[in-house]
Amino acid sequence: MFQLILKNTKHTALVLGILGFSFVACQSNQAENTKISKKGVTTAVRTDTVSYKKQEIKKISQYFSENNGEIDTTYIQVSYPDFADSSMNSLINQTILLDGEQSIDQYTDNFIEGYGNFIEENEVNYNLPWSKITDVEVLMYTPQLITLKNMTYEYSGGAHGNTFELLNVYDLENYQKLALNTFISENKMKEFTKIAEKFFRKEEGLSDTASLEKSYFFENGKFALAANYGINKEGVFFHYNQYEIKPYAAGTTTVIIPFDAVQDVMTETGKNYIKQVKEYYHSTH
Repeated sequence: MFQLILKNTKHTALVLGILGFSFVACQSNQAENTKISKKGVTTAVRTDTVSYKKQEIKKISQYFSENNGEIDTTYIQVSYPDFADSSMNSLINQTILLDGEQSIDQYTDNFIEGYGNFIEENEVNYNLPWSKITDVEVLMYTPQLITLKNMTYEYSGGAHGNTFELLNVYDLENYQKLALNTFISENKMKEFTKIAEKFFRKEEGLSDTASLEKSYFFENGKFALAANYGINKEGVFFHYNQYEIKPYAAGTTTVIIPFDAVQDVMTETGKNYIKQVKEYYHSTH
């Protein structure tokens, strides 16, 4: 059911209201997943074999805005894997609910309500629509390990939107999140960082002696690992989000350190995990 709502601004912008709208979709998924772009376009991408349904929830604001004859609206779209195992789904929730929300419904409602409050509390010439897209993907899966990625794009006013990727690695026997020192020995972390820097410089096209002070935000020009790490079938990888080590226009950086390059700095537990990863992919691919 639709309801027309008029809100007066200096230019009498047209605002339409919808009493309430949400869209939920799901699809079975074993070898493919859907990836959502910033504009909401879905494309098929290859993922590792794991059975789940891809759920999608979309909610839109009760306020539409009109500018030069074009109508737009604020919306939030969330897509995520839905497993038969409730413990797996709790990991998905941990990946999405970062600000203390109790459910994905609350997560979506908070964004829509935030825009509504902004419209009600501010006098604006043109009600710029907001948007938020969260897409959780299974990046790597074995019976022992899973790496999940939360990609979230958000625009809530300003010159441009912002995107972040959050990586989490979990043990699937006890459903516990694994810190980097599960794989890399704490007393060899400095050595590991030096190894990672070599791959970072190769990725960025830098020589071994090139300064990191001018073009990067590393403290005192000294390379540092991103807190955001994951495990895939090639190695340990780190993702630096926008603004983390570079200006916005320079984008993001992802660095992969192959397993073979870090064998000597790994814990025994880490070696066992990686052995399982290699065996799994050797037997299934």
